[in-house]
Amino acid sequence: MKQLVFDTGPFLLIFTKERGSDQARDAVLRHERGELEIFMHPNNLVEAYKVISIIGDETPELLQADVKPEDVVRSAYTTLGVVQDEETTVILGMLKLKYAGKPWGDLSSAALSLRLSENREVPTVILDHERHFDDITEVSTIRSSELRQVLEK
Repeated sequence: MKQLVFDTGPFLLIFTKERGSDQARDAVLRHERGELEIFMHPNNLVEAYKVISIIGDETPELLQADVKPEDVVRSAYTTLGVVQDEETTVILGMLKLKYAGKPWGDLSSAALSLRLSENREVPTVILDHERHFDDITEVSTIRSSELRQVLEK
């Protein structure tokens, strides 16, 4: 079964009207039907809480529906595989040492992707304009605009 790690941005697309939101929602529906597995790191949910709060206050017209930040976090814990364990923490520490200037959320997604890639590669889904992953060589990525093609394979 195909496995993916969602970075914060693609996860937030589920709740918005932005480009790529349909592909993100389709991926989650496939996860719910058992056709693939989507995982997230709790650090990304902290970031999601912050971002959805800002969007709700500053540009609520971008949201698909009126949603509370805590409901966004709850939805991930209810629907997706939220993973934090000792091995992921060690990998996150290693990545933070190597990529000291990278945001914690991005490194958390990368760490989880590496943790889950023991038997086969588990890519991280990122937004099209995301650049923090460009030089993280340890993980593979899928841009949100490429998500539909990847899911069809």
